[in-house]
Amino acid sequence: MKSLKPYCKFLGFLKSKLSEKNWKKLGDERVNGFIGVALFFIIFGFVRLIWWGGSDNFAIYTGWDGEYDPEPIMEFVDFSEYNQWISLRTADGVEFFNKYVWQQNIQRNRENVIIRGDNGEYLGGVGIFPTCAGNREMMIILLLMLLIPGPTKPKLWYIPSALLAFYIINCFRLSIVNLSTMVENPQVFVATHDYTGMAMSVFVFFIWLLWEKKYAEKYRIKCWEGLN
Repeated sequence: MKSLKPYCKFLGFLKSKLSEKNWKKLGDERVNGFIGVALFFIIFGFVRLIWWGGSDNFAIYTGWDGEYDPEPIMEFVDFSEYNQWISLRTADGVEFFNKYVWQQNIQRNRENVIIRGDNGEYLGGVGIFPTCAGNREMMIILLLMLLIPGPTKPKLWYIPSALLAFYIINCFRLSIVNLSTMVENPQVFVATHDYTGMAMSVFVFFIWLLWEKKYAEKYRIKCWEGLN
């Protein structure tokens, strides 16, 4: 019950402020489910808004000005080392899949994974930027697990498992994106990159949904029932 205490205290505060009718609504499955969805989109939207993935900082920006990285007016946290690290580690994974799964001749230069022909000619290649590496999505997964109320013990294995699963699947999808650069039509690369990137955001949603249905909803209801 120790892991329930912070959320139970919060519910206790709400119980003292809400009418009996509204308090009972918190125990309704639909309301409980809505709370989980609302928390997901608040955290997801906050990270996407406060962190333009190519930049090195959580920051407040002047707004979208037609460029990839608008000018920050207030910076909070420097993620430059994390961005560099996740780009390099993702390039490691892409190199692995292209070399050992797709059997390509690979030349590696830091974040760049280049495909060479039998005679060493250039066939295609990608540079792994932090956004491609899923820097924001992995941060979202971490914050979802840490900030949304849920049992502590399952988090100890679910968080690293979710991050590892995201990393492996993202490296696999970027290896396919790398193969698409071998096609002469550039639209093939653009479509493969963009649509598979969207799919990774959807994957984050399913990581949260599995956690929500298996652990978090039951946790919130248990806290609510304990105060009645």
